[in-house]
Amino acid sequence: MPFTPSALLLTCDGQLVEIDLPTAATEEESDARQAVLRATLRCDRFDVVALTTQWDMWIDDEGLFNHPVNPFATALARRFGFVYQDYHGPVLLTGGADADGHTLPLLRAQVVGLLNTLMDL
Repeated sequence: MPFTPSALLLTCDGQLVEIDLPTAATEEESDARQAVLRATLRCDRFDVVALTTQWDMWIDDEGLFNHPVNPFATALARRFGFVYQDYHGPVLLTGGADADGHTLPLLRAQVVGLLNTLMDL
């Protein structure tokens, strides 16, 4: 059975990197997830943009000051109506949130959908 990454890193030069984002069911797992987010996004503080109910885009909260514009993330966000700003630095794409607000991993169909959407930008 093929591996489906739980998240995809979208770099400023358009590269996609598979990321295995830890679950966050316990406080220890939540700390591990936050550490992976900080390392992956190369930041101290991060935020999330809910692109759709199925896809979230995690960003450096201070990306404007720390990273160049990510034209691919900006185009992706604009595709879903986020037209008022550019997005800076690498971004992490995950599944949306569950009913309790917990981030869900990407499902195979979501990865395919993201790849198709990115190819159309």
